Amino acid sequence: MDAVEFHREPPSTVPTMVTAFGGWIDAGEAATGAMRYLVRQLSAVPLASIDPEDFFDFTQVRPVVRLTAEGERTIRWPRSAFWIWQPPEGRAGLLLFRGLEPQRRWRAYATALLDVAARCGVTRIVSLGALLAAVPHTRPPRVTGSSTDPTWHAQLEAWGMSRRSRYEGPTGIASVVLDAARRRGMASLTLMGQAPHYLQRVTNPAVSRALLTAVTRLLDLELDVVWLKYCVASRCLSMIVAEQATKACPPHHWARLATNGPLPRDQLVIETLMIALGMIMGQVLMDHV
Repeated sequence: MDAVEFHREPPSTVPTMVTAFGGWIDAGEAATGAMRYLVRQLSAVPLASIDPEDFFDFTQVRPVVRLTAEGERTIRWPRSAFWIWQPPEGRAGLLLFRGLEPQRRWRAYATALLDVAARCGVTRIVSLGALLAAVPHTRPPRVTGSSTDPTWHAQLEAWGMSRRSRYEGPTGIASVVLDAARRRGMASLTLMGQAPHYLQRVTNPAVSRALLTAVTRLLDLELDVVWLKYCVASRCLSMIVAEQATKACPPHHWARLATNGPLPRDQLVIETLMIALGMIMGQVLMDHV
């Protein structure tokens, strides 16, 4: 495990690992967003990380500079990190993993990841993902799943979530990891959320929430998703404002502003939002008449 740095002694009795990868199947950052929320809500502690040096092209996924509270510059490298959660009641814990899809040496990367899982006693893996689909943002996000574990498969069937993929074509690191896990005798389950195809460049907390709901139900976890409800509401409101602002200020309005001379930016933003919010409130009142 030369590529892995442990921050603490790993346990050996954690049967389940939950994974999420950024990139290929992380539409709206729903899968990695769900994992961040899961780590925070469970108060999971850092266990280990995979050194990115041999696996990432830093011209494609660049490290970023951050300032500390003291004003010192620090460099943050792409992370592939493990967290461990062990409940005090004596129940089985969880191994959590979040990382970006690497550019190099996928098989070696999968081996390093699964070696950590095996050392912790993992026998089954839950993989989170999200894809773009022809679905509207006005409906609850759909989550489907498939599993190589008979018990999990039966649960998905009972919940109406089971869907056997017939996809053929290019694939991502999540599929490579699960294939390597199968060769080691580890069972797996994939949960896939569906995000609107026209919202490719925005985060989607609604799909994150749907994935977390499925995970908590599957693993019998107690998880507070109230904060995500506020995120969903905030995202919906921002989308409505953007839509209504477009209606309130159509192209001919902008052309007239350009002819008469542009307004100061702050005044223009305020006027546009006031018009849009007025239209929204009018619609709300109409809905309750």
